[in-house]
Amino acid sequence: MRSIQTPDRFSHPRVARASMLVALVATLTWLGVAFAAWPVTVVDDLGREVRLEAAPQRVVSLVPSHTETVCALGACERLVGRDAFSNYPLVVLDLPELGSAFAPDLEALVALRPDLVLVDEYSGAADALAPLGIPVYAGTPQRLEEVFEVIDRLALLLGTPDEAALLRGRLRGELDGVAALVAGRERPTVFYEVDPSPYSVGPDGFIGTLIALAGGANIVPAELGDFPLVDPEFVVASDPQVIVLADAPYGVSAEMVAERPGWAGIAAVVDGRVIELTQDQSDVMSRAGPRIGEALHLLARILHPEMF
Repeated sequence: MRSIQTPDRFSHPRVARASMLVALVATLTWLGVAFAAWPVTVVDDLGREVRLEAAPQRVVSLVPSHTETVCALGACERLVGRDAFSNYPLVVLDLPELGSAFAPDLEALVALRPDLVLVDEYSGAADALAPLGIPVYAGTPQRLEEVFEVIDRLALLLGTPDEAALLRGRLRGELDGVAALVAGRERPTVFYEVDPSPYSVGPDGFIGTLIALAGGANIVPAELGDFPLVDPEFVVASDPQVIVLADAPYGVSAEMVAERPGWAGIAAVVDGRVIELTQDQSDVMSRAGPRIGEALHLLARILHPEMF
């Protein structure tokens, strides 16, 4: 079993130089984009128009990636409530906790008098809040490019165009810098475990795309979907060279993986390349938001440790 220590962000000099160059170009490009004046309207993932007459000053986020994005856009001080899993940046832990995205404390939420609520499109919270007249944006990124789309939408709602330009530029630089560093290297085959069912990730979802950018070859085919339930025998037959346990913080270990029928002979188990993520690392990997560059850097260290 191996664990990966999280380094200072992008400490490799070649990554840093490439990131800074791409970020500068992207920033100069996006600073010229004009955002609409108030009122503003965006369409969320439920196809609903979300219209704000003025910049919101009391925002509730029930999605960790949205909480992080609001803060990355320079509007952390506008947050007045969060879901139970929003734990980054640390300052948000001082906010009232309102339950989970799928079981929020709606009474406590309404008492906070929010003028914008950010929810998961599958949670049903948008329908529950609709009769109350509270503006609700429902949607989460599922693909990597959707991260940038959501940044734009939230920036439009918050009125933070300059911050969005800088954030987009930084993220593009981080992604392109790491991808350039591992380009051309041999790609180890990877099985990424979300939970021991086992659920995994397809190549087109945001985690699957990060695996490819980090120089890995996902064993899960695209036709199974972005977050599929896979047959354990399929994993055995695919014989991945690396297994990443995103469920390690919830009790799954490399030893348990080796005890599964047929899994002891998988290359990753034999070679000691079953990687147990920490809780912080699992959070970074699972949130399609402003820390995707950190997620990519972590994956690249797992897949190509000799380079970092």
